[in-house]
Amino acid sequence: MTATETGSARRHMAGALGIYTAGGLFWAFLPFFVGLQVSSGGLSQVQAGSLGSAYLVGFSAASLTALWWAPTFNWRLLTGVATVSIIAALLLLAGADAYLTGLASVAVVGVMMGSLWSIAYRIFSVSDKPERSFAIGIVVSYTALAAVSYVIGQFVVPGHGLTGSAYLLSAVILVLGLSGLLIPSGPDGPGDSASSAIAYRPPLAVAMALLGILATGFAFAAVWTFAERIGVAAGFGSARISPVIASNLLASAAGSVAATVIGTRFGNRMPLFAGMALLLVSILLLTWAGTFWSYALAVAGLGFSVGFVLPYQMGRLAALDVEGRFAVLIAAAQGIGSACGPILGGVAFDAGGVRALLILASLGVLVSTAAFLSILNKGETS
Repeated sequence: MTATETGSARRHMAGALGIYTAGGLFWAFLPFFVGLQVSSGGLSQVQAGSLGSAYLVGFSAASLTALWWAPTFNWRLLTGVATVSIIAALLLLAGADAYLTGLASVAVVGVMMGSLWSIAYRIFSVSDKPERSFAIGIVVSYTALAAVSYVIGQFVVPGHGLTGSAYLLSAVILVLGLSGLLIPSGPDGPGDSASSAIAYRPPLAVAMALLGILATGFAFAAVWTFAERIGVAAGFGSARISPVIASNLLASAAGSVAATVIGTRFGNRMPLFAGMALLLVSILLLTWAGTFWSYALAVAGLGFSVGFVLPYQMGRLAALDVEGRFAVLIAAAQGIGSACGPILGGVAFDAGGVRALLILASLGVLVSTAAFLSILNKGETS
């Protein structure tokens, strides 16, 4: 790789990190958003969860159709449109009293943030070391999201509620949106024509890897969306819960740092399944979180395990997807799984409390583990 190519790759990576972080902002805010809708908006757990799902449905719709639009649209222009649209939707959400207006607003935010993630994942996947790029993306993004989440939870939500949160998120989106100037204007690689992308069908191994990522997203989202409510149900005050929510994001970053350090020196399989086991243990620990520190440890463990396992899951898919066609669907798999998490988690929470919610999330982890076990000997043998 020449010096010019190296410089371009680094610039594209920096731009991808910026839009990837922007695309995760509402996800980081989601527990507080759901909590505000229940405590101040008078909504039930199911209704509040439905707002979270509307965001994730929009996110999934954009990323699921990325096979069509990603090879066609100008990525830099799309990033600018997404930035403006997200800010407009957040400001509308801040002043919305009607439930349907809120649904529409969060859906627009989801569509645009899903587009940003799809582009970022495509850039990560064509790098020299995809697993490392995915891990760095999570480290940088989740560290920034943890800082934003902490500020919102500690200083904005208590005094300024949804309106203040929407203004702060809009300001951060505006700054991060400028990183779109650093990304390429479009894809460059095999299989990037719109017609071939639409006609192509994923092989079974790729589909199972996507299913595994989807199930992981479902399990995590079901718990993450109600992490604040779980703490409240356990009797902890909001002032103590907010730092725990932020610690989840920092722990996710730490998990990806660990994945970056370990890399593939032990292969891909052992770290992947070790991360899945830790994810299951963290969810089960929340079931018996009788003290504040056990609750905090479980939430941090949840974040660490997800941050650790996702680079290996995504790297596994990249190894199977030899022509690089389906990396854009990683965001779709995460989005669809995450969209189901809040609504089904809300149903489980209302029906059977925290334990029912965590049983549901545990099933998601088991499905994901089974999916990756089914492709154990496909593609790379490490």
